[in-house]
Amino acid sequence: MKFNSAGLAKAGLDLLPPFAVEVRLDPTLDGAGQQADAVLLEHEADLTFSSVARVLPGRRVSGIAHLDNGETFFAKIFYGKGARRYWQRELQGAARLQRAAVKRAPVLGVGACRDGAGYVVLFRVLPEARNLTEHEQPAVLAAVDILAGLHDVNCVQTDVHFNNFVLSGGEVHAVDADGVRPAHLLRQHFANLAMLLAQRPPWYDSDVGEIWSRYAAVRGEYVAKMGSAEQLAQLTQLQRAHRVRRYLNKTQRECSEFVHKHGWRRNWLCDRRYWPALQRFMLFPEMYMGEGTPLKLGNSSTVVRVDIDGRRFVVKRYNIKGLTHRVRRWFKRRARHAWCNGHWLAFLGVPTAKPVALLECKWGWLVGVCYLVMPDTGERNLGQELAAEPCGGKVFDNLAPQAVEILQHLQAAQMQHGDLKASNFVIHDGVLSLIDYDAVRTGGIRADVERFLRNWQDQPKLLAAWRQRLSDGGLLPDHSGQG
Repeated sequence: MKFNSAGLAKAGLDLLPPFAVEVRLDPTLDGAGQQADAVLLEHEADLTFSSVARVLPGRRVSGIAHLDNGETFFAKIFYGKGARRYWQRELQGAARLQRAAVKRAPVLGVGACRDGAGYVVLFRVLPEARNLTEHEQPAVLAAVDILAGLHDVNCVQTDVHFNNFVLSGGEVHAVDADGVRPAHLLRQHFANLAMLLAQRPPWYDSDVGEIWSRYAAVRGEYVAKMGSAEQLAQLTQLQRAHRVRRYLNKTQRECSEFVHKHGWRRNWLCDRRYWPALQRFMLFPEMYMGEGTPLKLGNSSTVVRVDIDGRRFVVKRYNIKGLTHRVRRWFKRRARHAWCNGHWLAFLGVPTAKPVALLECKWGWLVGVCYLVMPDTGERNLGQELAAEPCGGKVFDNLAPQAVEILQHLQAAQMQHGDLKASNFVIHDGVLSLIDYDAVRTGGIRADVERFLRNWQDQPKLLAAWRQRLSDGGLLPDHSGQG
């Protein structure tokens, strides 16, 4: 299929490779008036995308593409409102990366779509490139070096995250120059570094001291005296809290990750990956509830395992017990709270069965019965598994480290689950994850640890073993073994 700029904008998220775009290349100058890193012959051609890395609907598509002569590039095409401005911003950022002398994907050519309403940037393809992950400490330190180099030329990456750094040939390279902007103040530089560290789950903050030492060594003695590891840790926590707020807002609106359908009678939020399978559930939730397997039949909520389009889900229905209860639900939206809490836990890296859909039945702004759809993460839970074998067996040795790690993650995130019953640790393929997010809130871990230990009050040996594990994990001040 062949597109022009208008066609790209109209396609939205449905740009599936292979597809071609008619372009006119003028690689001798970039959009900022800078000399390109390499020269291609000026010509009109079809730029054919064989894979798509990212689509911003109505604005940009990027991915691996090749010209008629077989040359392959990582291409970005800007289209829609403000296309030329975004194109020039990308090229200006690329020039700043070049001035900072950091490893990057160089610009090989620029141009425009043949209809004149879109603009093109062609980058060198970095062989076997992959994004960094937060647990690769040497690669993270290399990304910090790149950021320090940018700061040295008074620039920051305003949209910094680990996807803006790729590992290729054993070296870390900077990509996505669109967010590289001038910034002359040290506090802007420190906040930018903190923004990168805030992309990681909270328990990685223990290495902030090492990262600050590396950053200060690159920047020099003057910068080292103007900041500290403690200040960087505080900035990282502030940036992470800001990211959480932005992400939770994102989960409640239409975007590339979530579908949002709303009207007078229903409000529907759904992970876009599950949208094709769950559309029928949105229309007929009670039909699926009636055909499913009941797991809990309570007054305030009903939990059912259902089969939808050949996949198993667990649906929690938030019931209405009466008029007074209905009025309370108008003002305290428990299902929406659980939706946000589940995504909050998952966003901070706590192993959890992240919700995939939320259906709120309503009349105008008055909310009634709600349905929270979660993936089915297994029929067995921690209490059932440990009841089936004596203390100290293989099952305990496999599951105890996972339970302790979940509690450590909650502690690092300064979050409190609120109801750590053994049945809220479910097991799928030998892996533990948390469910039941209704009571999640900000707070210390002490109440969660106490509630967790009460699961084993009638099993002294198992209780002592858990106390030992929790103490070794830094979650208890001692491990006396007393019940």
